[in-house]
Amino acid sequence: MKLISKNRRAYSDYQIDKEYEVWIILKWHEVKSIKASHVNIKDSIVRLDNKELWIHNMDVPLYEKTSHALVPGYLPKGKRKLLITKKELTKISAALDKSGTTIIPLEIFINKRSLIKLKIGLAKLMRKVEKKQVLKEKDMKRQMDREIKTIRN
Repeated sequence: MKLISKNRRAYSDYQIDKEYEVWIILKWHEVKSIKASHVNIKDSIVRLDNKELWIHNMDVPLYEKTSHALVPGYLPKGKRKLLITKKELTKISAALDKSGTTIIPLEIFINKRSLIKLKIGLAKLMRKVEKKQVLKEKDMKRQMDREIKTIRN
């Protein structure tokens, strides 16, 4: 598995409950651009429209060697369809009925069969107090690990 892009902000701002791997429907020049690591999912959003998942605002610029004449009117931040099984889609739609739950794109990667996949997560937005608590716990754990390491040496 080769990681292409990761949404670091999602891991710090949201509490991720469940993760899913989905396919993205892409055009040939978008595949080449993504494999060249020219993609940004930081500001993108996943939405459920008419029992279909769509990713909005995922920035995939035109591949460098592609002429604009071949793809007129190309939108780098257009919406793209995501493919997922019906069983997982019903679970996601049921989870979205709960208040405060959203779908966040987490990372884009290439799997073992050289196929591009997107990892999405069901998440809840963390408040500032919760973020501070998580950072405090991480800091305390790091401090304890340092002390244990010095005691062993």
